[in-house]
Amino acid sequence: MRKLVVLFTLLTFSPLAHAQWNIFAEKLPAPGSWATYEIARTDTNPPEKPATLRLSVQAAGDVKGKLHVWLTIEPVAWLGSREKGPLRFLVPADINREGANRLLYIAAEILFVDPAKGPWHMLPDDVSSLASTAGYETSSAVTPESTTTEKIQSAKNSFACLRYKMTATTVIDPPFVKKQVITLAGQVWRNEEIPFGVVQAKWTETTAKGSKTRSEEKRLVLQDYGHEEIVAKPTDHGDRFSIFRLLFNR
Repeated sequence: MRKLVVLFTLLTFSPLAHAQWNIFAEKLPAPGSWATYEIARTDTNPPEKPATLRLSVQAAGDVKGKLHVWLTIEPVAWLGSREKGPLRFLVPADINREGANRLLYIAAEILFVDPAKGPWHMLPDDVSSLASTAGYETSSAVTPESTTTEKIQSAKNSFACLRYKMTATTVIDPPFVKKQVITLAGQVWRNEEIPFGVVQAKWTETTAKGSKTRSEEKRLVLQDYGHEEIVAKPTDHGDRFSIFRLLFNR
């Protein structure tokens, strides 16, 4: 029983995926494309030092007769990991907005590379099982908010962007632990001529757990982007996910 309580407590602090990642996946660029962003809280005094987030796409071949790619987001923590590393989603190359909003569930594989303990992976059955165990439900949407372009400044250039509204709700309701609800509301500015389309995003992330509520305001800004020819190397997938890994090998 005590081990189950530890597991469920860990899950409430480790949502399966950040809802805002879907904004990068709805129109994936060609394999070899990459982009870097700075992300930080904006409601602290002094302001939080920005962290760098890198996204990239690599060809992965056919999966069940459909062309797939690896979408990599790095460095991030994943399912309670103590270290941040590359998180990779094996997804259809032609993923659309509806599919992107279900990124966690449409991935044929999710691969995390822990810089200290090596790689491990999840398959769709693992995601479904863990979501069921954690009482995990999520929904997200990106909808047009303006038909007039706005000039948005990135680190190096300004871009003519359309503004979209983004919303997301994540519920984690496992046994023995208080229900946790995470809501996200904000805007994303897109220009489809750059990889991943995202120039800037701002949102408020509110976490309610029991009678306690915590809010954070965050901002993400494009820093650089480009394309590089990548020679595919054999991928070390490591061990398959298990509850015991989550408990004892984070």
